[in-house]
Amino acid sequence: MNLVQLKRMIAIYESGSLRKASKMVGITQPALTLSIRQLEEEFNASLFERGPNGVRPTEMCEKLVQRARLMLMEEQRILNDLATANRVPKISIGVHPIVMNDMMSRAVRQFVDQSGAVDVWVREGYTTFLLDVLAAGELDFAFCGLPEGYASEALTFEPLFKHEYAVVAVPDHPVFAMTPDEMVRGTDFVWAHVRAYEKVDPLDNDEVADNLRQFGFSRQNRSVATTSVAFVKTMILHSGMIGLVACEAVADELAGGVLRRLPGSVTPALAFGFITLKDRYETRTVRQLKAIIRQCCARRSD
Repeated sequence: MNLVQLKRMIAIYESGSLRKASKMVGITQPALTLSIRQLEEEFNASLFERGPNGVRPTEMCEKLVQRARLMLMEEQRILNDLATANRVPKISIGVHPIVMNDMMSRAVRQFVDQSGAVDVWVREGYTTFLLDVLAAGELDFAFCGLPEGYASEALTFEPLFKHEYAVVAVPDHPVFAMTPDEMVRGTDFVWAHVRAYEKVDPLDNDEVADNLRQFGFSRQNRSVATTSVAFVKTMILHSGMIGLVACEAVADELAGGVLRRLPGSVTPALAFGFITLKDRYETRTVRQLKAIIRQCCARRSD
């Protein structure tokens, strides 16, 4: 097996046709067929099912293509690193909005001070988006959250800490004067919440919705959704809304009494940490940035 054979396999997988794939990779169809047969013999498994309308990948092929793409992305990254060896090092990371905070800014500044000439690109996004960008080879690693028990053959996850979420509002919000029964029976509260994508609403999750129902939330409530954690906090602070937010995002306001948690509303959230493509080579620069973030996270939890 070699990278050339893997590229040819991917070409067939993506085009669904030996004829089209042979044109894509610039060899004859018989030579392409021979190359795939050699792979099939090496793995002792069929990679494609041939039919009158083209070829379809087998389950073995699906698994191999996923790993092959990672290998080819790593090859391209090595070539890019060699081409830019004499230039300023570049590091690209994806960061969840919740951890785009003072701790993260201090970590990045410390990294830059220690590293000298380095080009740091910090890309903000929610976990699903960052995983897509990471899989495309555009990030060195992502710093975000994953659900408990999440597993992937292509990714490694190093958890660093867990966030807690709570329903919060300003101290004079009418919710604090209500009994639990009054809240459950229904209110006219307007909710502010984060929504990572237009068609994916975290409050549509049954477990989350059931938990929030005791504090007056239902899917019939009026609500304002945004991708900005900062704007959710602003709406709760200045627009009389109520919302479920990460306690970390409103830590100063909670400590100063500007916002209050609803009693009993604190719930454990996702574990946050580093997500990296499995078996990907990490440069000294990447390892250094991760080490600094780990130190800052440890000081944060002390």
